[in-house]
Amino acid sequence: MGRWTEDEGVPLLEMLGLSVHITHPHSADPLIEAIADTTVLRRTQRKFSRDADLPDAPFTYGQRLYNLNGVDQIDWLCRRLSRHPLSKSATVCILLPNESGRHLPCLTTLDAKIRDGALHLQFFFRSQNVLGRQYANFVALAGLQSDIAARCNARIGLLAGYIASAHIYHFDVDDARMLASGHRFRLVDRYRDLGPRSDRQSKDNAIQGKG
Repeated sequence: MGRWTEDEGVPLLEMLGLSVHITHPHSADPLIEAIADTTVLRRTQRKFSRDADLPDAPFTYGQRLYNLNGVDQIDWLCRRLSRHPLSKSATVCILLPNESGRHLPCLTTLDAKIRDGALHLQFFFRSQNVLGRQYANFVALAGLQSDIAARCNARIGLLAGYIASAHIYHFDVDDARMLASGHRFRLVDRYRDLGPRSDRQSKDNAIQGKG
């Protein structure tokens, strides 16, 4: 069970150290497509895409994965696995050393392993907004896993990982309970309007060209 804490005065229900195992990951999930906030889903998939650029974001995962200081990390990972299919070190990091600013990447590490012909992708999130964003991240990661597996001539295996702070903001708790009880409805992303103030201000400044 989670425990209540807060982020800049915004209450949230948090579980520390959540492990996730998805045995049959797929980037097209009927349940997610039925309930997702389509704007969140499209935006997150764009954030993971090559050459992604969002005016209200200081960086995207795509930029960190495909062009981190001039290095295409996904290409590096695939080449490493192609040379040594049983490698234990096909691992890339998204967090920069001594990175300043409040907004650090939530996803910090990806690791790929090929075992018995299947490409297993594992992840580490320092933080994840479970109801508002988790589903979109998993869809994007499943798509990335499929691309890596194809480049390595491997089947798609397990998508698994660890979330240091898995949380649901207070304004999403009722919806989370309804979903858990079997109700199906279209999710609405409230974080951009109700989340921690500094996060909202930084996004507004980026859109207006102030930062």
